[in-house]
Amino acid sequence: IELGEIEAALAGHPGVAQSVAMVREDQPGVKRIVGYVVANSDEVDNTALRAHVSEFLPDYMVPAVCVVLDSFPLTANKKVDRRKLPAPDMSALMTGSVAPRTPTEHMIAEAFAEILGLDAVGVFDDFFHLGGDSILATQVIARLRAVGLELSFRALFENPTVAGLQPSVMASIDTPARVPVVARDTALPLSFAQQRMWFAAEF
Repeated sequence: IELGEIEAALAGHPGVAQSVAMVREDQPGVKRIVGYVVANSDEVDNTALRAHVSEFLPDYMVPAVCVVLDSFPLTANKKVDRRKLPAPDMSALMTGSVAPRTPTEHMIAEAFAEILGLDAVGVFDDFFHLGGDSILATQVIARLRAVGLELSFRALFENPTVAGLQPSVMASIDTPARVPVVARDTALPLSFAQQRMWFAAEF
């Protein structure tokens, strides 16, 4: 990730006077790209900035959230003091307060909130707009699988809300994705890797 490219993309928005991009880890294990801008227009907000950057950079370089400030904190040398840039309020990105309505929605919403480090997630909140990425998506899928819900990467990327995912999860429940174990009367031959492991163990 080239933070300079992200800053340049942010600065290319006509309503941005200054821009800074950095990777933050406000929650242990959860790293997010955060963009900071000083705007010269009232029309600049998180949604507009992320949409602008996505026109020029791949998804993994689009900031999870963009924060609009009146001015940047400066060091004694008049450079941006990145250590004093405020942590983004991720809860402010939630699009609504509609609570989960079914047991399945509750489990999906709890997985979203746990992985993203939020207190709660509404059924229409977008996982990726709340700071999710492909790595965190893997953790969500693993978290749901641990409670018996199967979910594919494709489904999460195509329908990244709790409400949008419920049909996919329900379909996977009706059609198990895992192949059942089949009993065999005879032992299967060892692979070369297994033979090496057996030899090393015996040796």
